Amino acid sequence: MKSQSKTRVFSALLLNLLATSLQAAWTPSGEVEDETGFSYIVGSERGPENWGYLEEEWRACSEGRKQSPIDLARENVKVIPHLGDLRRNYKPSYAYVMNRGHDLRLRWDYKRAGSIEVDGREYFLQQCHWHHPSEHAIDGKSYQLELHMVHSTLHGEVAGNTVVVGLLYEIGEPNAFIKEVLRRVTCETRGEEMEAGEEIEVGEVDPRKIIKGEHSYYRYMGSLTTPPCTEGVKWIVNKQPSSVTEEQIWSLRRLVDDGAWNNSRPIQPLNGRHIQLYNPDSERSIESMTSLRIDAAAS
Repeated sequence: MKSQSKTRVFSALLLNLLATSLQAAWTPSGEVEDETGFSYIVGSERGPENWGYLEEEWRACSEGRKQSPIDLARENVKVIPHLGDLRRNYKPSYAYVMNRGHDLRLRWDYKRAGSIEVDGREYFLQQCHWHHPSEHAIDGKSYQLELHMVHSTLHGEVAGNTVVVGLLYEIGEPNAFIKEVLRRVTCETRGEEMEAGEEIEVGEVDPRKIIKGEHSYYRYMGSLTTPPCTEGVKWIVNKQPSSVTEEQIWSLRRLVDDGAWNNSRPIQPLNGRHIQLYNPDSERSIESMTSLRIDAAAS
């Protein structure tokens, strides 16, 4: 009996060690976890225009030709009806909130929060974080807040294996998802600011509550918007913004308290890239016209 008990204890310890190792390796997005090495203050020594010169591995921030964010301007957009709806397979999972220095990152357990299917390939949801104001613009218009949902195939390299879904916010009704995240963080921190690098467990969080319903979305090839600015990232940006209150935005920023008014990278040159727009209404219109032609030919 003692031998069996020792075996069970050893097995439990081994499983716990394995889970910890997997969790520690669950950062294939390539984003810098400690963001204190760069700044969002334009014109400063470590500001966005100088990111590419701060570290050798960050050269793409200055030399890359397919950088993000961009302005999703109408004249550069082509409507592609056959892109189709994204297949989201999200599910609730335990999550952790971390102050990375310039943003608040919400990370889910290893492969537990589900995935999104793009071009027949599965990308697992890793984490999400917010930028104020928005990084992307639509026809030159920026928004008050932007959420990035970072997904990966887990194959190691960022290029070709990463999908980021962007959600824009405009001032309006309180956002239920952000409200829930703030409530849990406030409960754990007792209303105090989180220190840079601090991570806390916030219980089970359901990513299905972030984006609801059917939406038009833009799609293009770009990069991470923070150092090392790695390219080869598939971007999907929802055209329809969600709502948020000014109080919720400032609550997110206060928890970080990095001394900066914003944490968004300036718009980057398009450099001849193609921007696609999927509009479910246009697809239904085409299907309807096709059906009418078939009916007319039959009669």
